[in-house]
Amino acid sequence: MFRREPLEERIARRQAELPPRTGRRSQFDQPAAKVLLILLAAVTIAAHVIGGVLLAVWAH
Repeated sequence: MFRREPLEERIARRQAELPPRTGRRSQFDQPAAKVLLILLAAVTIAAHVIGGVLLAVWAH
């Protein structure tokens, strides 16, 4: 009664409806997502570097 097509077929049909990706487009559809990723990566790296320096200083 409520039979639906398999998920794989629905995904394939939806992807076929989308326009093809051409050229050198970014993987990020929203510019805010790219900025957020870069910001979080920078904060993570800075926290690890600062933490490593503090541990090295306190160890002596």
